[in-house]
Amino acid sequence: MKTISLLTIAASLIATAAANEALDILEKNKAVEGVATPPLADGEAEAEELAEDAPPPVWKEKTWSPSPLDAVWSRAVLYDNPDDPWLQQLAIMGLFDFRGSWGEMDVEGGNAVDLDMVRTRRARLGARMKIFGNTEIEAVGEMAGSADFQRIERLKARTQLPADTAVEYGKFRPRFGIEGSKDPSQLLTPERSLLTSMLMPSETLGVWFTHQRKQWNYGLGWFSGDNDRFIPGFDGSGFITANLAYDAVERSEGGGVMRSRWTLDYIHNLEQSSSRALPRYNVGGLNAVNGPQGPIINPAFRHLFATGIELEGERFGFEGEFILSNGDLNAWGMTLTPSYWVLPERLKLVARYHYADTDQPAGLIGGLGVGSDPLFDASPVFVGDEFHSFYLGANVHLYQDKMILMNGVEYARMKDVSGAGFNSDGWIWHSGARISF
Repeated sequence: MKTISLLTIAASLIATAAANEALDILEKNKAVEGVATPPLADGEAEAEELAEDAPPPVWKEKTWSPSPLDAVWSRAVLYDNPDDPWLQQLAIMGLFDFRGSWGEMDVEGGNAVDLDMVRTRRARLGARMKIFGNTEIEAVGEMAGSADFQRIERLKARTQLPADTAVEYGKFRPRFGIEGSKDPSQLLTPERSLLTSMLMPSETLGVWFTHQRKQWNYGLGWFSGDNDRFIPGFDGSGFITANLAYDAVERSEGGGVMRSRWTLDYIHNLEQSSSRALPRYNVGGLNAVNGPQGPIINPAFRHLFATGIELEGERFGFEGEFILSNGDLNAWGMTLTPSYWVLPERLKLVARYHYADTDQPAGLIGGLGVGSDPLFDASPVFVGDEFHSFYLGANVHLYQDKMILMNGVEYARMKDVSGAGFNSDGWIWHSGARISF
């Protein structure tokens, strides 16, 4: 009992001393530095030391496990010698995208529209070379579809300049939006969303300067307003692009590493209605399958904005963006695309929600299923002033990101509040295979 009493008295004295010291600090009779703090436990001290000494998180590009197909894909590189002062690398490039869609859209007050279609969506073949130690050249041709759509898809060069600056020039598509800027071989869904396909510019002649400063990337370019299957001209004033991006790498609560990229893209169309690259399609004079009051008129864009964020972790990924257009047509929308590796390197689940709206009657224009790109105006064309789409699919990676089977289901609804057409909605099943090298 005496021992317990002594311990109680000692604890009371310690508490009283601590309280007195706190009171002295508050009354400014003692400096904070003069107060002795109790030592940390061994585990706490070690954790604090590790937190202070831990290096900043570093993102490592995804590496794939060895595969018997590595030897097959490596044959795409015909020559590789970094020490050659003239030609460092020569390789062939290709993308073959075979797709099918099955479903129909129920049109309010009209007949259902069949969306069953199977076709080679993309068939591209080209070459890439690295020369002079600072320049990379790409030439790619598109062979899918009818003769009207076979074209030189890309013919450009990128030269690295001093001071972390680079310039791209030739025929290529300007950067605009996350989804619109992705190469089709990297798309997570079978097709781009309706508003992206409607607003993104054509591949055309241009020059684009980029500058990297720490985590920031700046871009400024000019592009022709012409749209030619082979080599566009320089007629007209064209359009100006400005781009801004910020990259960051952070450590998550679970100890993993997450990379994020924020982007802001802007296009100023100097030609507006006379531009053939904005929009890049021509559906003028066609009638929509959901019943507009008169033929469709091509919209004219003056200002285009796109901002979004990309997140990438070891298994989880996310893309989210907001797009706005202004001109003869005002339209806006957003796209949210999460993804998750259920089986790393083998099975990835992908979901997407897309919303688009406009203040113009029949202002939204696009197709559905395999024919969702309005550039291919032979496919069914829908119009409306509000659009919703929900997609859920699974991508089976047979070989890295270069051989993929894609299957998924989509629910789409085109609403017509202003009365220029008819409400329509339906379910669509997507299936396809994609090979790239």
